Amino acid sequence: MGGCEVSKKIIWVNWNSICLPLNRGGLGVQRLGEFNVSLLEKWCWMLLVDREGLWYRVLKARYGEVEGRIKEGGRYDSRWWRSICKVREGSGMVVGGWFDNNIRRVVGNGRETLFWTDNWLGGVPLKLHFSRLYELVVHKECSVEEMMRERWERGGGRWVWRRRLLAWEEESVRECASLLNNVVLQDNFQDRWRCLLEPNHGYLVSGVYRYLTTSLNVSVVHDVWHKLVPSKVSLFAWRLLQDRIPTRTNLVRRNVLQSIDNACVTGCGSVETTDHLFRCCDISGSVWYLLCQWLGVTCVFPGSVTDHYFQFIHLAGLPLCTHSYLKVIWLACSWAIWKERNKCVFNNAVLDPFSIVDKVKLNSFLWLSSHSAPIAFGFHDWWRYPLLCMGVL
Repeated sequence: MGGCEVSKKIIWVNWNSICLPLNRGGLGVQRLGEFNVSLLEKWCWMLLVDREGLWYRVLKARYGEVEGRIKEGGRYDSRWWRSICKVREGSGMVVGGWFDNNIRRVVGNGRETLFWTDNWLGGVPLKLHFSRLYELVVHKECSVEEMMRERWERGGGRWVWRRRLLAWEEESVRECASLLNNVVLQDNFQDRWRCLLEPNHGYLVSGVYRYLTTSLNVSVVHDVWHKLVPSKVSLFAWRLLQDRIPTRTNLVRRNVLQSIDNACVTGCGSVETTDHLFRCCDISGSVWYLLCQWLGVTCVFPGSVTDHYFQFIHLAGLPLCTHSYLKVIWLACSWAIWKERNKCVFNNAVLDPFSIVDKVKLNSFLWLSSHSAPIAFGFHDWWRYPLLCMGVL
């Protein structure tokens, strides 16, 4: 993160994680490839539902139509049309052939539904289910209504073959006819297309984008975003819960520091891991102890930063309405520990738990009071405001 074409920096978080939605632990950055496919597939959807449009007739006259679909133009087609044909066939995509798999033809009167090529009966078009029969049949582009009008039972007028059928091919005809026994056409309703991803709304680009990126939604990080907290603080906490911050252990792992330089900056003698720096170190442990005293609670925190975060914002004994404010305090504390740690590294400052707790109280007051005007406090009572918001006072 933070690199460019001129200079490269350490990649702390992979791109797939960044592109996850916020509720799945990512930053909500859209993947341009999948989003572009979603937009192009909207044209494929319009090719199905708006066949009377001027642009459809222009494409049909330009490239021709076969089996109810506009043909590819070969090497003479436009780059735009080549892209649409590519995504229509699902080539080179994460979810190959998803468009045809999620499109169904809902039959009304059957006049606009192609019997063999449209996906209207079962999971696949009949030309794929009975591929041998489709190769032999003469009338390949007949509609469902035409088939029913001329009797689609075995021996009907539309079962015309290029040659005499073999015994196993006759059996396929009987199987196909049995699937049609319960089909009833409705003269008062037009045929229409349905997108299975959005049955009630047709085609939605946002819904298709979620479908194409579902396979990437593999990890979940606790929600660290809060409208009262600066974005840089929430972004830091997002990296912190994934152990993607430049602690000395992580810098050694990435060959930035030597292996002998991984000691905690507080001088406690332990290795500076994320869990140690923010939870187990004498300094950070004292900070959390003082904060619990400030809140008037007693808590034994579990063994990882993620569990620590989850347990702190759901402290037992405090009402549900306090969880949002506890998140603010946890974010303020983690941010203060990290800032003081950096001052110790770069400015040789001395870490003081009481000073860190005062910064946590101050940041909590500033962030909470920016949302709603605080009640007038005395000069020495401003630190009580976060407790008042939580109903502790």
